[in-house]
Amino acid sequence: MSGLRQTQAETAPPKTAQDLADDHEMRIVRAKQLCRRVVYKDLLQFIGGFCHHDGDAEMVVHLKGITGPVRPCEITFQEQV
Repeated sequence: MSGLRQTQAETAPPKTAQDLADDHEMRIVRAKQLCRRVVYKDLLQFIGGFCHHDGDAEMVVHLKGITGPVRPCEITFQEQV
């Protein structure tokens, strides 16, 4: 079975920039669902909400205690132990 997994991983095409952006947005959604802290400007924050507006290329994220929206690319994730 492990040989099958290696073959699928080796034949998978490399992720595009859009794939990586989608993965990042899914991590933001997951952090909100699980009440996990994220890192913004070297501070731990909680996600208050997020939304997609028609025609926007990326989501808009709101952090608790931060006034104004934050771009998703400005958010990083804390390593889980």
